[in-house]
Amino acid sequence: MMNRGLRAFTIIEMLITAAIVSVMAGLAIDMFGGSRFERVDAGVRLLEADLGYARSVALSTPADPVLLRIAANGSSYHLAHTSAPDTALTGPNGPLRTTFGSGRAEVAAGLLITSSASRDITFGPFGGVMDPVPTVFVSTSDGPERARIVLDPFTGDLTVTYQSP
Repeated sequence: MMNRGLRAFTIIEMLITAAIVSVMAGLAIDMFGGSRFERVDAGVRLLEADLGYARSVALSTPADPVLLRIAANGSSYHLAHTSAPDTALTGPNGPLRTTFGSGRAEVAAGLLITSSASRDITFGPFGGVMDPVPTVFVSTSDGPERARIVLDPFTGDLTVTYQSP
């Protein structure tokens, strides 16, 4: 006679439990870590918003064009008038300075921004990009993921291409 007092889990119960634990682990990794591609996308979206704001300010102050100046080490940038390129413009929430990994760019930690032409992207009185027209790259410092941003010289609109091996 067998002892029926012992209970064990069935293989189905074990598989369901393993599936639930793996889904929860995947969600936790996304919430806390974020992938390198997601960080690049966050950096591109911040840059896109700031370039749009720079165009707007350039249109409203045609006598003093606006530029986006990339820091020499590529970890930050700021918006400024060409008459005072090292002084960040002041927006509704303070100076228009973005440093990857802090403040509103906290989710974009470890990113670098580079430009093919110069550290300055200047918007003229009609909202277009003044010469030289750069290609901008937003990339991770710890992996190969990056985005290539091409600016239209006449309108200042951007085209973004994500690149990952």
